[in-house]
Amino acid sequence: MKNKKNNIYTKIEELKEDLLKLSHDIHSNPEIKWEEFLAVENISKLLNKYDIKTNIIKDLPTAFTATIKGNSDGPVIAFLAEYDALPDIGHACGHNLIAITNVGAFLGFLALNGDFPGEVRLIGTPAEEADGGKITLLEKKIFEDIDISLSSHGSSHETIFWDSVPMGEGMSLAEFPIIYEFYGKASHAAASPEKGLNALNAVLHLFSGIDSIRQHVTDDVRIHGIITEGGKAPNIVPDFCAADFLIRSKSTSYLEDLRNKINNIAQGAALMTGTELKIITTDIGYKDVIPNTTIAGIGKNMIDEMDIILDPQPPNKYGSGGGTDFGNISHVMPSYAFNFAVSQTPVTGHSPDMEKASISDLAHKNSICVTKAMASTALLLIEDESIYNKVQTEFKNRMKLV
Repeated sequence: MKNKKNNIYTKIEELKEDLLKLSHDIHSNPEIKWEEFLAVENISKLLNKYDIKTNIIKDLPTAFTATIKGNSDGPVIAFLAEYDALPDIGHACGHNLIAITNVGAFLGFLALNGDFPGEVRLIGTPAEEADGGKITLLEKKIFEDIDISLSSHGSSHETIFWDSVPMGEGMSLAEFPIIYEFYGKASHAAASPEKGLNALNAVLHLFSGIDSIRQHVTDDVRIHGIITEGGKAPNIVPDFCAADFLIRSKSTSYLEDLRNKINNIAQGAALMTGTELKIITTDIGYKDVIPNTTIAGIGKNMIDEMDIILDPQPPNKYGSGGGTDFGNISHVMPSYAFNFAVSQTPVTGHSPDMEKASISDLAHKNSICVTKAMASTALLLIEDESIYNKVQTEFKNRMKLV
């Protein structure tokens, strides 16, 4: 194991120049959900350089898989790369770093020349910031034969491994997107307002109603929305208005109940204004991330050997306050994402500061450390049956409480 691990680390060092170039290429050419064509092209070029074929997934031109097989049967470990950017603000969530750490960990296995059981797989997962590309890939059964999934994420100024999480706790907020559309009747706002049905009033009642329930939900709940269509002119009674909401909670089941309450508020807003309501949503939103402290402990031990500052896990806090489609993967199989610092000082996610930090020297240095830790963690999971079984047992026990 030690010699193999060292060989993987040497390979990743050899890949460093290629990986950092890939990071800069993705960061300087931000592409939003489902449009990550250049990112996939650049990743494919790097894989092809090492004679690895990229398999584009049918009907999803910016999703792909690639495989390195071992010399015998064994577990299948997947590395999940992300590379989509945010609208207008670019890579302010550091997905360029998620791309290179997962690509690098995957390519590190080339050092073993097939001398390992099972296989490792790289999965290119588009549209994490919206729409949930991993959910679509689950529906297409891309994860059907995978045993464990690993990924990564840049995380402000701290590198934390969540290796102590109580049973029943999640590590992110589950999330449902909902669009509310109200259809009214246009009329002259001064000459004949009584003939109109004001769709904007319906949207305003929706926001007011949602504000009235905030004190009656659990502390972890987050409800945020924007008006995406508010009318065309002040002298026209708006006949169509719309609002886009995200609702979040630690619990997927609690979130489903909350969604029903908010839908009832929207229906009440439509009744009050005489407008018609259309609700656009999905049956599956972003689920909360199910932790796996066994994998976290392995990763922590691996990265503790490297030139990176490890921060202690804060008390009574588990994971992030955001949402991710990685949560949906964690409900299907044992999964863990390696969080790492991209800055020496705190930076806010989805901000210009985070966009700059995601291309910093520190972010890249820590990315290479995490790449090595991910690869060596995968190697241990593949080669040590007792640890692999412990990971699977923890997953099954946690899922009983979901």
